[in-house]
Amino acid sequence: MNATRVERPIARLRVEDAWSGLRIGARNVRGGLVLVSIGFLAGLAMSLYAFQPVIQPGASLDQYDDLPRRLLRLAHIAAIMLPLINIVFGAWLDRLRLSHAAKEWASRLLLVGAVAVPLALGVEACWAPARHVYLSAIPVIGFCSGVFIVSIGAARTRF
Repeated sequence: MNATRVERPIARLRVEDAWSGLRIGARNVRGGLVLVSIGFLAGLAMSLYAFQPVIQPGASLDQYDDLPRRLLRLAHIAAIMLPLINIVFGAWLDRLRLSHAAKEWASRLLLVGAVAVPLALGVEACWAPARHVYLSAIPVIGFCSGVFIVSIGAARTRF
């Protein structure tokens, strides 16, 4: 008996099927794809006052070199790049020689950092007291810790 295999369309494949066994990292891929869209929306909102303002920004955003405006630009960069790092690392996370707990920690630190770093930078841009306590430092350290865990796993893995 020749059984024919029915191929499912690519769009209907689950991430776990497409990347053979991706489990923990799947949430990073999924979360990163959603968060990068939010980052682009933030960029579109920023374009309303960037060069020829459609809306007038607050006084703290008047000058291109003012610290609050630089912090907002940095928040926008983080809102794009940190989700992209989640997408890339998430695709590899389950293949690394790390314990299950280390993979979970790395996954969660990367995702929380991708959300918290841009938000903390945005708060620092809008609220001066947050700048004085370095509000963004904690999520940045958390995100970097997730990157370091992945790096250790990559160093221990033969590709």
